[in-house]
Amino acid sequence: MKYETKNMKNRGFTIVETLVAITVLMISVAGPLVVASKGLSAALYARDQVIASYLAQESMEVIKNTRDNNLAAGSGWLNGIGDASNCTSSTNPCDASAVSLTSPPTTPTGCSAGSCPIYFNSVTGYVTSSSGATPTIFKRYYYLIKPNSVTACTTAETECQVNVYVIWNEGTVPYSVELESQLVSSMR
Repeated sequence: MKYETKNMKNRGFTIVETLVAITVLMISVAGPLVVASKGLSAALYARDQVIASYLAQESMEVIKNTRDNNLAAGSGWLNGIGDASNCTSSTNPCDASAVSLTSPPTTPTGCSAGSCPIYFNSVTGYVTSSSGATPTIFKRYYYLIKPNSVTACTTAETECQVNVYVIWNEGTVPYSVELESQLVSSMR
């Protein structure tokens, strides 16, 4: 009888010991998975933020180039960029795509804030035309105002502030990149 009792004691783990071992194992596996998930989310956000920054910078450069070409040609310095009738506020912005600004300049395409989509074409890159391109999460627009003001900038002004925005959503969370610069009506 004594022999049977000894064997019963050494038979194996109890249910409590098994549950404790499984809990420790789950915690040791879950920690690195959470860290990896957060790292992946941060990397995706950083990628989108870099793309948005480049898209905003491209628009700002095109706007400045259009201004410079206007000044070199002796035409109105805001021709093709915006005036008192368009591109004048966040409620009346214009499409900030490099494709929408043409030479010679024409009136910029208007759009409502957040509805100026950008598409990606594997051959030509980021474009505003949907033909042969897939939609992206990014939307881009700009507007002109008098410096340190909220009123519209006109061709009579010698200086205008241009604000370029690129916005996108990650799920339900909105993000944006804004560039602001001063445009002057004379070449230096």
